[in-house]
Amino acid sequence: MKMKQTHIVLFLISISLFNCKEPFEVESIDFLNAFVVESTITNELKQQEVSLTKTYALDSQTLEYENNADIWIEDSSGNNYSFSQNAEGIYLSNQEFQAIENRTYQLFITTQDGKQYSSTQVESTPISQITDLYAEFITKSTGENGIQVFIDSDDQNSDAQYFRYEYEETYKIVAPFWTFTDINLENVEYFGPDIQFDIILSERIEQERICYKTVNSVGIIQTSNIDLDQNNIISFPMRFIDENDGVIRDRYSILVTQYVQSLEAYTFYKMIDDLGDSGSILSPTQPGFVSGNIHSLSNSSEKVIGYFDVSTVDSKRIYFDYTDYIEDGMVQPPYLYSCDVISLNYGGVFPFTDRPVIYSSVVNSDYHYVTNDGQIYTLVNPECGDCTSVASNIKPDFWED
Repeated sequence: MKMKQTHIVLFLISISLFNCKEPFEVESIDFLNAFVVESTITNELKQQEVSLTKTYALDSQTLEYENNADIWIEDSSGNNYSFSQNAEGIYLSNQEFQAIENRTYQLFITTQDGKQYSSTQVESTPISQITDLYAEFITKSTGENGIQVFIDSDDQNSDAQYFRYEYEETYKIVAPFWTFTDINLENVEYFGPDIQFDIILSERIEQERICYKTVNSVGIIQTSNIDLDQNNIISFPMRFIDENDGVIRDRYSILVTQYVQSLEAYTFYKMIDDLGDSGSILSPTQPGFVSGNIHSLSNSSEKVIGYFDVSTVDSKRIYFDYTDYIEDGMVQPPYLYSCDVISLNYGGVFPFTDRPVIYSSVVNSDYHYVTNDGQIYTLVNPECGDCTSVASNIKPDFWED
């Protein structure tokens, strides 16, 4: 589970999570320095993860992590899984393990100052598989054209009813003004406001034309089949990409992960989503505190934010290009970034020369060489001449061209 962390405002809403018909009880108080726990263990055999932080005030720029805690998980079969800190506020299990169906799991935490916390006992959810992940060119009711990614899952033989989704999109970026030539300035001398230097052109060593960028989904994406005639999830909209979005200019891939939830987990995340617009346990606009399944063993009145979830998962990946939808009227979208192509005169006598601008563009702004016609040099901003300024030139292991 990828952790999303930000901050909350100063009002709290006490909500009875497991009795959602009760009215909200609103309490206005001073800023609460609350303990925050985020963890979803799954049926994937891997090192499981727990995140510990603290809330912080709107006027603070620093996220406070909870470090040096003792963390372990116990299951109903008597197994004990201990965790060690891997990074600021992030703890990984010391051994790989997976959630087993029909077992319950309980999280325990002891902070470095001796405070103790635990979750309720949480049972692993039923297994549900994604049967199809596909993309279609559509026109929305608002008139927008684009690619809609849909998901289907077949739950006829499963008790799975509640689902949460995350996706990870990876797209190829091809710098439109990349060339084989690098530009460097040597023998720099200053003469008052003028500047003299030699322009050295050389062959580029690094591959900086084709890159790949991976972005995780933001927000909470959930659905349920509880009100459907059949248990199947059919054509659930996962991600809409406008036809002019540069992420599909060259090649695009999306990996969707489905988490089967309990009613309690579904309700918790739905309340988070309803109260805030960022879809995070800690939302910058969230007007309240949502009670989860974590509580303090040291102080029963202490408010603890977060949820310990045990979920079965399934994932599926697809690839597509804009050319797959040419028959639908799709054309190549514009490049993701604005390109500032400038032609500058290296020759001439100050002030009738662009040498100071060339120097500033290359040295201070990392502009790249495009071409030259005599002493007229054409340069471009790094986003358009060097893809490594915005992404990685290392092709992901999973990538398929």
